[in-house]
Amino acid sequence: MEIIKYTTRSLVENVYIVKENDNCFIVDPGYGVEYIKEIIEENKVIPKFIILTHGHGDHIGSVKELKNIYNIPVYAHEKEKELLNNPVLNLSSSMYEDISIDADYYIKEGDLLEFENHTLKIIHTPGHTKGGICILLEKDLFTGDTLFANSIGRSDLPTGNYNELLESINNKLMNLDDDIVIHPGHNSDTTIGQERISNPFIS
Repeated sequence: MEIIKYTTRSLVENVYIVKENDNCFIVDPGYGVEYIKEIIEENKVIPKFIILTHGHGDHIGSVKELKNIYNIPVYAHEKEKELLNNPVLNLSSSMYEDISIDADYYIKEGDLLEFENHTLKIIHTPGHTKGGICILLEKDLFTGDTLFANSIGRSDLPTGNYNELLESINNKLMNLDDDIVIHPGHNSDTTIGQERISNPFIS
């Protein structure tokens, strides 16, 4: 399995393309559909689905185009539906264009998705948004804007809640193994162990 990271040029958001054999899935395809397509074509992989850690505009900017190009489903948490459908709540109206989308499948805490011989486990981590999730793929964790290297996501945006964010991180993510690699929605990778000792928000 290989994880390819593309950081969008405009809003500096991390898009992840996870490939195994001839197939892949896409995590949080933000603005930059042509660059995402280029990576997919260069790697000669077939996208199977898109999964969203949350519904903010910088994380969903290319969803519609990629869904139409590759005819693939979109997964998001069931509590993110309102935000995905509302350009004001998802902040896209203050970025480049109004975006309103629906997921094909709304998922919840503990759901398992299969990809090749791997299993994606859904961890509901409200706080940045009420339908935010982290995606655990064996020793890799896609955290969206919940947890960053030495920091955490904002909680002052629509549907955010600071206490819920801290609870999600401390009571769920910090129960994971130290060697799990964190792939955040912005900035560089880190590990659970590193954040446990250096992140000022970890209790």
